Amino acid sequence: MSSRVLGQNRTRSASIRADLDDFEWDFVQGTTLHTEGNWSLYTTSFSKLPLYTYYNPLDPLSILQTETELLQIIEEDGPFDGVLSYSGGASLAAQLIIKDAQDYPFKLPHERPFRFAIFINGASPLHVFKVADVELNDGPEQDVDVSSLVEEATSMFLRPSAVRKKGQFAEEDQPDVNQMLQLLAALKGKRLADGTPFLTDGEHGLTRYNASNSKILIDIPTLHVRSPIEEDRHHGLHLMEMCDPNIRNEFHHLYGHDFPRGRLEIKKIAELIRETAEAATNPNF
Repeated sequence: MSSRVLGQNRTRSASIRADLDDFEWDFVQGTTLHTEGNWSLYTTSFSKLPLYTYYNPLDPLSILQTETELLQIIEEDGPFDGVLSYSGGASLAAQLIIKDAQDYPFKLPHERPFRFAIFINGASPLHVFKVADVELNDGPEQDVDVSSLVEEATSMFLRPSAVRKKGQFAEEDQPDVNQMLQLLAALKGKRLADGTPFLTDGEHGLTRYNASNSKILIDIPTLHVRSPIEEDRHHGLHLMEMCDPNIRNEFHHLYGHDFPRGRLEIKKIAELIRETAEAATNPNF
């Protein structure tokens, strides 16, 4: 069975796609300069070009704009059967799937952005909303000490290994760390009526979708390629918990947040991708 898949990492997914040569692949690349990090052999050793991601995770408007642009691409260039995504790309794909399901709960499967999803080391999806559209905690705990949230964001996006300068790149080809610090400093802490803390710039709220106090958020067949040695649950486990356990599958690798590798592992992942795509065609789904 052939499927049309929207991919989000052409280089790293090449070995997997080699075993899925009957699939049709389209790719969308990020345009926001990305901090390097130190968790990936690819980003620290292979790339000699500037690195890009899909949005600035500390800027609600950047996130909303990217979601809108990707939905437009899907509408104009689709339809797509599935999506294959990695890390922050998986977060973005999950955001589209969740938001579409919540906005249009009566859509038929073929009307959705994707009928199946492959998440590799998937980061937890971010939820951006207008503060005026939600119910806030109006008690004494409405305002939140954001120090823990700021510390978490700093450790993820502004750790020393992530903001180091690459000597071979011009200044304009490197992330603007000062801008990210300014965005982070401008965010204040509030709390939703259900107790969920969030960061806000006054107009928009920013938090993670939460699997622990929500119903199933993703009800299409999914494959979760993740590492059990990854200590941060927001690099795979949390996203998996948001998905329907009856139609999700997982594959474990031992490379932390790096991309899985090894011929036998890659071949098995390709087989599971094919199974996930086939599950989406099940008439009972």
